[in-house]
Amino acid sequence: MTGQYAIKFYDVFGEDYITAPLDLTATGVDANVVDHCDFVKAALIGLPNRVVPAVECSQAAIETDKGFEYTLTFTGNPGKLRQLEIIENLDGERSTVLVSSGAYAANVYTKVNGEFVDNFAEKCDGVSLKVIVDSTIGTDAWGPDVRPGSLGYLEILTPAEERLFKSCLGDSDGDVANNVNVANWDEGFIYEADGVTLALTPPGKYKMIGAFPHAIKVVPKESTSGYNMYTQGQYYLVWFDDTATLGKQFRVANVNDNINDPSLAEDSYVFTTKGKVRQLGWGTGTELADNQLGSVSTHRIAAYFDSYSNKVFTNYDTSCENQPSASPRNHQCVEKGDKLFIVDSCWGKGNSGAAAPVATAFFGGSEVSCADSSVVNHNTGNLYTVTKVRLVYILLDVSLR
Repeated sequence: MTGQYAIKFYDVFGEDYITAPLDLTATGVDANVVDHCDFVKAALIGLPNRVVPAVECSQAAIETDKGFEYTLTFTGNPGKLRQLEIIENLDGERSTVLVSSGAYAANVYTKVNGEFVDNFAEKCDGVSLKVIVDSTIGTDAWGPDVRPGSLGYLEILTPAEERLFKSCLGDSDGDVANNVNVANWDEGFIYEADGVTLALTPPGKYKMIGAFPHAIKVVPKESTSGYNMYTQGQYYLVWFDDTATLGKQFRVANVNDNINDPSLAEDSYVFTTKGKVRQLGWGTGTELADNQLGSVSTHRIAAYFDSYSNKVFTNYDTSCENQPSASPRNHQCVEKGDKLFIVDSCWGKGNSGAAAPVATAFFGGSEVSCADSSVVNHNTGNLYTVTKVRLVYILLDVSLR
């Protein structure tokens, strides 16, 4: 791989700047053993008006002879930055990046989004926790409490911290009348029929992620290996399942690594929000309905997207512009400016786990779609902003990993 490319950078006001050309090598290291990252940093800091006052760069090879990847951390830019663009045609329509054989591709994706407003500014003082993947150490086989949309759990060390955490979570759906116990909080679950034991009376039931789960931001403590002031937090969707194994009752929908050994997981601070998170669905009601008897399961909004893409294709028209005036309709329509958590949670294989075809089996069926925890898509659950809604898809302002 040889040639040149440039980077288009957008400041917080949307003004674009293009760097000087950057020379490419197959390994990302030039003849003088200088990393490509050094040239990228210099090119960005050299942009006019000091739009990039400071940036950090780290790089790594992609296997052997398959190019390289680098990660930029903008340490001096406030707020929300639009995603970078790669310019590969510096000579009109002709590509200025060449490969001697094989195929060439360049992709950009956003790992952590900056924001002008911190929606998770409330630290839950006195509480630290770990996010654990609910699988067997050594084999990655799913634990007995794993179900579609329930891949891991929060380890909270003491009962006192658990009580504090419940109080910090508080209300999730805007209706304080349905809060429970002295912590005055919502557990955030919904009952769904098993899908396998519907023939039993009563059928088996699960406490699944509900219509209004809690959202938290987890930030590693300063004692974490490799920690610095720019170490980012991660978002998780959380609810409470008191039927799960003791110590694993705070369930999480998304996992961002494959740490299933609590002794190896990061001890983290936790931040909560007064914002309301709503699981998208559609039907005759106004929110996901209780289905513990296996009668009717509410339709959820599912989505498909490719890596490095900013388009999300949904299984139902979610736009407010086309929102029907009568049922069935979206419980919550989507429009420009809305924020979405895009979560891959091994949602399930549909009805394949039922003993017999059951039209009303719960969303996702009784089987998780991932064979074990080693094949889960990590780093989902980021918070994205909708910039355009069309009949066939939702357009986000950042690429999905």
